[in-house]
Order: sequence, then structure tokens, then C-alpha cells
Amino acid sequence: MTERIWFNGRVMPLSEARVSVEDRGFQFADGVYEVVRLYSGRLFTLDEHMARLERSAAGIQLSLPMTRDALAGEITKFSAGLGPEGSACGEGMIYLQLTRGISPRNHLFPHLTGQEKVEPTLLFYFRPLPTLPPVGSVPGVKLHAVPDERWQKCWIKSIALLPNVMAKSAAAAAGADEAIFIDNGNVTECAASNIFAVIGGELVTHPVGSKVLGGVTREVLLKITADSKLAVRERPWTEPEALAADELFITSTTREISWVSHWNGQPVPPGRPGPITQQLHTALKQYIRSAIGEA
Repeated sequence: MTERIWFNGRVMPLSEARVSVEDRGFQFADGVYEVVRLYSGRLFTLDEHMARLERSAAGIQLSLPMTRDALAGEITKFSAGLGPEGSACGEGMIYLQLTRGISPRNHLFPHLTGQEKVEPTLLFYFRPLPTLPPVGSVPGVKLHAVPDERWQKCWIKSIALLPNVMAKSAAAAAGADEAIFIDNGNVTECAASNIFAVIGGELVTHPVGSKVLGGVTREVLLKITADSKLAVRERPWTEPEALAADELFITSTTREISWVSHWNGQPVPPGRPGPITQQLHTALKQYIRSAIGEA
């Protein structure tokens, strides 16, 4: 089946899509992105992703080329026609990218150089993902700690991901699955996921801000826990606290919840997904089924 892409308002074969060498996303990483999950062909938390896209774009002084609702409508229409003979696709994700558009190379924003209006480049396409098994039936994630040397606006979902790429590659070279950033002794987030700990019976995660992106799965989990008896604290926490935690797990749109088994090559007790990790994963699955309209 031919892969398709929505590119500046047109749907075409992915192989035919072309971006100019003078696109500011290519030359300056001047853009933002989103990844939206599909379950059984149904988009999950699309509104939350569109809201974050708009926040990220505003953070770099970039306006969406259409309203959030209109964009959500285009994504919904596109995803509905991905399967055989126009049927809905199955498990997967929509990758979306928005850049400032094509402009002669200049560090200044185009409107500051007297240029006429520059049209943003907007695209999205589908990628299949495997159905995720229960959290307790898969090996834990191995984390590798690296200094957090990124910029101070990590709440923006920027396409400028080279520090994350380098961190994740360093983790892979060390035999780990994911990099964990440490900022002045504090655990912030992973290269492509948020991290949680169970410490003294409380669920702990770093607040969203200069060093932490507001993950949509993170947001869903906090919403779920708000209706439970589990105490939640958004606060800075240290690497020693992480190593002494009762449970550790990471979250993301594509991973859902993954328990942590190793930190810098050393096993992390208890050596299996803890009860709260499993409880939250079950609750997340129930939330997903309800949100996409499955019994």
C-alpha cells in the first residue's frame, strides 16, 4: 500500500513530498512537532496534542496556518482513509511537523527583514506501531544518566532535537534503552519520555517547565490519579532519590508506561514492575478504551 502524507493541504504519496532547502525547519530547526497515537484506527487525545502544538508554536512566535479545530479535522479525515479501501488504519501514530516556512537564509525572523508573509510548512503522516503488551510481561527499560545540557525552554516541543539525539545515542552505546537527563543533581526527563517515581507512597515527577516537556501521557496519568487515593507531588527530585525509589517508570505517547529495571547499568529494585506501576497501566488502558469508544 502506498504511504501517504498530508503536505500543505494536499494528500500525496509520501515519496513525492519535497521540502525546499531554504525551509527554515531544515536550516534552523525553526519549527515544532507532535506525535498523536491511534488505537484501532481511532485518534487518542487529539485535542490535547493540538493544544500543546499551539502552545509550542506560540513559544517560538509562530502561528498555526489554520485553527486547531480545522487542523484536527484534517488529521481525522486523513487517518480515516489510511486503511484498505479507505477504512480506518489500526495501531499507529500520526507524526506532525510545522515550520516557519521557506525564506532566504537569515537568522532573523522573516518579518523582521521586510519580507512579505512567509507561509508555514505543515505536514503529517502515519506510521504503524505494534500493540503494546501488559507492562508486567515485558523487560524493564534500562536508563543511562547524562548531564542535561539542553536549552531552557524544554516545554516547547521543538524539532531541534540534536541534544536528545546525542543523549539517546550515548545511552544506546552504553547498552541502555533511554537517556535520563540530570540537571544540577535533579532528575528532569528522558530523551523521549517523562519519568515518574514512587517515593514513600507518593507518586513524584518533576514539574513541567524549562527542563521538562508536558507529556500528554503524563497529563493523562495525573488526571487519572486525581480521582484516586494516590498522593501525587510535582517537585524536583534527585538522582539518589531515584535510585532509592520504590518504583520507577517512564511514559510517552508511543510507550504508554514502561517500568525501569536498570540505571547506569545497575539493577533497580524491586526488579519487576511495582504494584502502583501496574495499577496505573491498567487504569491508563481503561482510560484509552473509554476515550476511543471501545467497551
